Amino acid sequence: MGWLGALRRRDGKAPPDAAGDPTDAELTRLAAQQPATYVLLVALAWAQGEGLPGPGLWARLAQVLGPEYGLPGNPVTTADVATALRTARAWVAETDGPRGSRVYRLRSNSLAARLRGEQAGAGEPAGTGWSLRQARMEQAITAALVATVPATASGPDWASAQPYVRAHLAEHALAGARSTLAGLVHDMGFLAAADRHTLIPVLGAAVPTERDTVRAYRRAWPLLGEDPHANSAYLAEASRVLGHQPGSTGVEPRYRTHLAAARRDDSLLALAGHTKAVEEAAFGVTAEGRLLLASCGGDHTVRIWDPLTGEALGAPLTGHTDEVWSVALGTAPDGRLLLASGSVDETVRVWDPVTGEPVGVPLTGHRGIVWSVAAGTTHEGRLLFASSGDDGTVRVWDPLTGAPVGAPLTGHVGVVDEVAFGRAPDGRLLLASCGRDETVRVWDPLAGTPVGAPLTGHSGAVYSVAFGTSAYGTFLLASAGMDTTVRIWNPLAGVASGEPLTGHTRSVYSVAFGTGPDGALLLVSASDDALVRIWDPLQGTPVREPLAGHTARVWAVAVGTNAEDGRLLLASTSADKTVRVWEPFTGGPWPTPAAGHTWLVDAVAFGTTPDNRLLFASGGGDTMVRLWDAAVGFPASDPLNGHTDAVRALAFGAGAAGEPLLASGGDDMTVRLWDPLSAQPLRFPLTGHRARVTALAFGSPQAHRPLLVSGSEDGTLRQWDPETGAPAGYPLQAHAGGVDAVAFALASGGWPLLASGGGDQTVRLWEAGTGRPVGALRPAHHGRVRALAFARTADGRLLLASGADDQTIRLWDLATGASAGEPLIGHTSWVAAVTFCAGPDGRLLLASGGGDRTVRIWDPADGTCRLTLRRLHPVRALAGTGRTLAVGDDDGVSVIELA
Repeated sequence: MGWLGALRRRDGKAPPDAAGDPTDAELTRLAAQQPATYVLLVALAWAQGEGLPGPGLWARLAQVLGPEYGLPGNPVTTADVATALRTARAWVAETDGPRGSRVYRLRSNSLAARLRGEQAGAGEPAGTGWSLRQARMEQAITAALVATVPATASGPDWASAQPYVRAHLAEHALAGARSTLAGLVHDMGFLAAADRHTLIPVLGAAVPTERDTVRAYRRAWPLLGEDPHANSAYLAEASRVLGHQPGSTGVEPRYRTHLAAARRDDSLLALAGHTKAVEEAAFGVTAEGRLLLASCGGDHTVRIWDPLTGEALGAPLTGHTDEVWSVALGTAPDGRLLLASGSVDETVRVWDPVTGEPVGVPLTGHRGIVWSVAAGTTHEGRLLFASSGDDGTVRVWDPLTGAPVGAPLTGHVGVVDEVAFGRAPDGRLLLASCGRDETVRVWDPLAGTPVGAPLTGHSGAVYSVAFGTSAYGTFLLASAGMDTTVRIWNPLAGVASGEPLTGHTRSVYSVAFGTGPDGALLLVSASDDALVRIWDPLQGTPVREPLAGHTARVWAVAVGTNAEDGRLLLASTSADKTVRVWEPFTGGPWPTPAAGHTWLVDAVAFGTTPDNRLLFASGGGDTMVRLWDAAVGFPASDPLNGHTDAVRALAFGAGAAGEPLLASGGDDMTVRLWDPLSAQPLRFPLTGHRARVTALAFGSPQAHRPLLVSGSEDGTLRQWDPETGAPAGYPLQAHAGGVDAVAFALASGGWPLLASGGGDQTVRLWEAGTGRPVGALRPAHHGRVRALAFARTADGRLLLASGADDQTIRLWDLATGASAGEPLIGHTSWVAAVTFCAGPDGRLLLASGGGDRTVRIWDPADGTCRLTLRRLHPVRALAGTGRTLAVGDDDGVSVIELA
């Protein structure tokens, strides 16, 4: 049945008509003689999704609908449900529901429509219009469902509500109880407990006054799951990121957010699923009119998405044996949507995106990488796919027969990067191509001949082409490439149309045309500068500010229109492994705090002021160090500006007089010292490392004299006197492959102990101050050691935690130098950060984060994972103090308190 069948069931549409539907006379007789059975069938007619669970909720809804149909108001009991199942079994389907329940629905569309009153039939009150009946029925159903939710002192206990209520209450409210819907949207407890798959389409039609809440929900949507308490925390954090306070909640969150600051993100949804760079995306419309989005990437897969909800539709399409560089969607003459994909494995594959099944055999002929595929339809309605590749050719295919259409089109010298179809004003189907030879070419794909001379003007490789037609019939061709420009052409005259569009600061990889809300032609471009830009191609001017959100180069952009409401949607793909969906002309940019980082966050640290205020520092790719008051969640000062490249490491410490110090290090190979109270540098940068500084730690090895230790990709550890900025001894040749982590602790007897980890997969111990090697901890990790943290247990034992690229965390007992139990296994990607913190009961806990977009909380006493918190992006930094945990990732920073 594929994902489309599942969507139909989720949308509440009954299966196809079944034989043996009752006649109007039978329904009239049933209403008169067995009113309870009749009204139970009516209740199923109004059910959403898979149907109603029985017997309790089914009977309750039947009870409230009976009077609306002029039937006796006698109570409907569970015994009546049993009777209905005996007497009307032929008309009712029964399936397994959640928690071992049984779910019931009508077998046919026509019966459901007749019972609802959409078709004339038995039981329809004369003179009542369908729209009035629908509103009245849905109001009654909504009120009845709300009445089933247990009440608490703080409001409805949505977490304990029945599964049908959590899944479909909002749908019923949207259909007939908008005031109730407004209250539900504002109730964070309901949002935390509701089924995210059915709720997200409803929120698209929610009341405008709840716009901020809807935006927070969309931001948190990829994180939401079956745990309402975790969902409550994610929603509250998303609200803080967007700059407003969350609404009321009756669901206790897993953590409370004190601070949340994210880089600017204008996207509507970020679709995560690909495990490597996402190369291209394409929109298409099914025969039923549903908009879908296809994407492909370096993980060898093609994925299908619902671009309105962000939900993955079905399993990834697999079959390619190497990276997939391009996808295209087109409609066959029979109305069926088909998808083509091109790959490094030199093949083009054709798929049915609804069923996920391949169509025919792979199309072969290219000798080298297939860089691009495109879909076009002839004037007669014939679907064609085109492809281009490393071999310098453009090929045209009939996807239904798998046969080439004519001979390969030749003329380019070298790689042909992209092809695109367009329809000329006279109805002819044209094909454009571009390549590394710095030219754009236009072809008649059926005749196999060029149309005019090659278009020249770019001063580097041309990566993308697209056709577009304005509302007034102006036919254009756009191209973009390595020279950072976008160029507009009259493809029939073979001349440039206006001056090149400039604004991108790096190579432009993709262009696509679309139509704005006012009917004007738009051009969208995507670049290595991680931005998406929108232009008026006729005027040659930007339409709005660039769209920001991706954290790496944007490979491709696609334009689609939602048929139901005419909304323009953009989709972009990136090396950051996400597909982003944008709605550029609705509601303006996302409101984000101006104090947030503008790039990914690599380092976080906690410190305290002399008056015991908790400070928090963060640093990342934007070269800034930022200071925050962790208790109130606001910046404590202006950014600390001094580094000339990304900041990779931070550490708080104390000077000889106890004054707080902050150290930072980064890609500019320097270590900088700051006074966190005045937000001023203390002295000149500490220099000596010959590669980026990746780790920092403060300690007091002797007589309370402060010591600062730095680790670098040059493989050395350096010790510094933070009072003078002078080196404290010679550099320590610590790790082959670079140092990624350092940590300081006082062992038994006050002995100063330094731990380091790095690219040689080892954890090494040193005597701080003297630099004397103490030894290495074994067994070693089977991957780069990226994170270290010390803590002392309740019984006085000194523990060291290490995290590595082998996806594990190891605990070490420093008294014996041996592993303290088995490795902690749970992460599914590299572990970048570990830190100790405390649970609500004061118990020592360990937090870890990494590339699998999770923060995991462990009990080091027994090695169990107590809690897994999802994140929108890979976690790169953690810091803990008490129950408070700071998280740095590709999106920004958050300070949360475990609850």
